[in-house]
Amino acid sequence: MFLNEKGVIPMLNITPFLFGYIRAPTSRKTKSTTFKYQYMRLPRILLFLFPMLTVVFANCQISATDGEILAVDSKILSRSISVQINSLGPVSENSPFVYITDGRKMVESGTLDKLRELTGTHRIPAAHYVFVSSIDSRTGVDHRNEDFFCNPLYAQFFGEELVPLVESQMAVDSRPKNRILIGISFGALNAAYFSGRTDLFSKYALLSPITYPCDAFLKEIAFSTNKSLKIYISTGTNDAEAYIEPLKGLYLSKGYELRFIKTRGQHDFQNWNGQLETAIIFLNEERK
Repeated sequence: MFLNEKGVIPMLNITPFLFGYIRAPTSRKTKSTTFKYQYMRLPRILLFLFPMLTVVFANCQISATDGEILAVDSKILSRSISVQINSLGPVSENSPFVYITDGRKMVESGTLDKLRELTGTHRIPAAHYVFVSSIDSRTGVDHRNEDFFCNPLYAQFFGEELVPLVESQMAVDSRPKNRILIGISFGALNAAYFSGRTDLFSKYALLSPITYPCDAFLKEIAFSTNKSLKIYISTGTNDAEAYIEPLKGLYLSKGYELRFIKTRGQHDFQNWNGQLETAIIFLNEERK
């Protein structure tokens, strides 16, 4: 297109085009990264370089992030949700995404440190960990009970806003088979609800599920069309024992692959962090 009659590209003639500017979207600079966009000016030459860069990096490991915090302004929930992403180990395009509710509390209670240790010693595979906080990043209000008590809007937020936004930032295999959801206590109730309500995830860890606040999850699981789920359920001592049997019975009736663990621990972070290795190894094993 740009060749002259001698077969030479007349660079001087297209220099203004190549080195002019285009307007491209970029995230606005704030203390935490957001998904609000403004425009920046970029040289048009990048339009020519981008295909070559795509070829060069196509077979490389994806860009990893460690500790990036996103403030996701949700239209569905009408508030801002803080999300921390940590990519641990030599992640690849096939590395799983592990979404963890009660994210801020889990990070502050040693969960991230435990995952770093387990990954660094090769006891669990490399993965992207997405810690989703229930605390409004702007007001400081904790919406935990509102989110976790069988809330269809919270499931919609995951499906339409959170997961697409997080995973679109990386060139990854973002199918349900590559996603895990971990919840503790009421967060495990939410995970049970999600397992019947949505097909976003194929693997779940329900740590000490306390299910008395709502029973909609029972109907969601019973009538779910989800296939081949893997479910890890646990309880400690004097913990969630009373709520386990209905869950186990439902999941087994659906033909899901289930592992149940009873520990000597209590309803606390020490118990939950101590199960991460067992739960993650089970959920990442090839299905039988």
